[in-house]
Amino acid sequence: MNARAWYQIAIRIDEPHQDLLVGQLTQLGFNGFVQEEHSLCCFIPASKWTSSGQNNFRAILERFKHEFPSANLALSIRSLREENWNKTWEKQTGIVLATPSIVIKPSWTKLPKRHRAKLVLHIDPKMSFGTGHHETTRLSLGLLERFLQPNMRVLDFGCGTGVLSIASAKLGARSVMAIDNDEWAIENTSENIGRNHVQAKVKVRLGSISSIPRFRYDLLIANIDFRTISRFIRPLISRIRKEGIVILSGFLTSDMHALLPLFGKNSLSPLELDSENEWVAIALCRL
Repeated sequence: MNARAWYQIAIRIDEPHQDLLVGQLTQLGFNGFVQEEHSLCCFIPASKWTSSGQNNFRAILERFKHEFPSANLALSIRSLREENWNKTWEKQTGIVLATPSIVIKPSWTKLPKRHRAKLVLHIDPKMSFGTGHHETTRLSLGLLERFLQPNMRVLDFGCGTGVLSIASAKLGARSVMAIDNDEWAIENTSENIGRNHVQAKVKVRLGSISSIPRFRYDLLIANIDFRTISRFIRPLISRIRKEGIVILSGFLTSDMHALLPLFGKNSLSPLELDSENEWVAIALCRL
């Protein structure tokens, strides 16, 4: 695939406020973030950095400034190619202890001895979401550990880097269908599947709801966002067998008041909810 053009927006913002802003920017098409103590670097494809996209970005910042006047935001914008972004990422992304027993490791780092007994996910990101640095990835992995049973058939909707698909395979799933509507994510997932030697279990498909095979899965995992979950909850649930498990993440605690009625209407019973810094992951059972 040829290198694509991107925009990097560097925002001066302290760490406590960053995750709330990341959640809003993800919905605009930003799908790469590097977080530091006092700054947030956000990456968006040039194709999505349109006049409309820029106006929406400014509106989000204005609302954020109004809600958090102490945040004192300042920003800089520059264009770059995909190769440059990867170099930036590699310098700042390291090993993540996603759960007490799961480690996410990029290929350019060495695994410390203290982690060698853990389940290791070898993930090299391109521009896909899901490196373990974000709360929702860690929360989703924690629920996967607790609810995925051996030989389950898993559907990963919005697979990103493939981290949750690969984790499912390594945790004992019989098969995994990984779906994303972004070509870059599909390429990244395919590469990471190879790095983890789970090609026999994980299949990758470009598309959305209509691309899901006509099949009833035992477990659905979708770490996406509030709007997409709200839009697709009914057709997604129709692909899960009765008494199957549904793990959803990518939304904030403030979204729960709108999601809970949707769960009830779609015969989903909450089993367990985890949260971190206003982000939520929830496991449910299809009744």
